[in-house]
Amino acid sequence: MTFEGSGAIIGDVNLNIRPVSLDDVALLAPLAAAAARATYAPIAQEAVYEAFIAQSCTPESLAAAIRRGQGDADSHFAVAAEGQDLVGYLDFGRDDDGTLELRRLYAAAGCTGRGIGAALLHWLEERLPDATEYRAIVHARNDRGLSFWLRHGFVIEGSLDTRQHLAAHRGLRFEENAEPEPSLVLRRVVGPAASDPA
Repeated sequence: MTFEGSGAIIGDVNLNIRPVSLDDVALLAPLAAAAARATYAPIAQEAVYEAFIAQSCTPESLAAAIRRGQGDADSHFAVAAEGQDLVGYLDFGRDDDGTLELRRLYAAAGCTGRGIGAALLHWLEERLPDATEYRAIVHARNDRGLSFWLRHGFVIEGSLDTRQHLAAHRGLRFEENAEPEPSLVLRRVVGPAASDPA
């Protein structure tokens, strides 16, 4: 994998990774919904992931997230484009408990395993000061996602119920009769030796 400025060349794929703009929302919303559905349909309760999608993957909710991060030095919301197509995105910032969190890192459905997530993660960490500590949360049954995070130097710190976390920190609402959705809390510290072991 070779990185050139904000672009990344992965095999034959030339990615342009850049900060998101409100003009991206029309393309980003269907990508976000499809990526979330592809990730969670095999491992989570439909009522839970559909509530997540309905409340956080719409043009309105994504535009609100972009606006919240504008002008905040701790926030980074970026998209990966291949030509005119968006093929991935990330959303990073300070949570209401003061912790920096990589809230979302997704490749478009059908584009996983191509290095897009690694390229987005590299783009983010190039912008973070050394010794920045942040968390990511991965569903406990998302084996592929957990493998990605561990390969990139994250360590498991604990566990939580995804629904409770999203309700407390993102204001999302879920059906009360839904079962808990177990997730793992991961931590990483960015350093001068942090690398991208694609």
